[in-house]
Amino acid sequence: MPSTGKYIDSYKLSNQHQVVTVKIDVIEYKEDGIFYVYSPALDLVGYCNTLSDARRSWDVVLDEYLHFTANNNSLIEDLQKRGWKIKARHAPMPPTFSWLVQKDDNLTEMINKHDYKKKSKPIHLTF
Repeated sequence: MPSTGKYIDSYKLSNQHQVVTVKIDVIEYKEDGIFYVYSPALDLVGYCNTLSDARRSWDVVLDEYLHFTANNNSLIEDLQKRGWKIKARHAPMPPTFSWLVQKDDNLTEMINKHDYKKKSKPIHLTF
């Protein structure tokens, strides 16, 4: 599921914004007493001394990412660079976890080095 850029031409943004809910994989793990929450499909990480605070940290990072890409009109381009498929009149499709593991040596090392929990988390994207 590599990112090719061929889907962006068929996706047209209108003056009306559309909110789409998409599920992404989120990895939770602990290293050196710090809890981490990481989403490989967005390459976003939150961390803190407790798991609940790490989750809140990740939510803040996600919110900042979405605001930044909205202000720069760069969400679609950024998602495609990360392997997402975006087609007209279809919800964006994040890359599969197995594809991300194959393409990202750091992710592969992380899952081989740590005990982790993988969860599916719904996020809301505005187009």
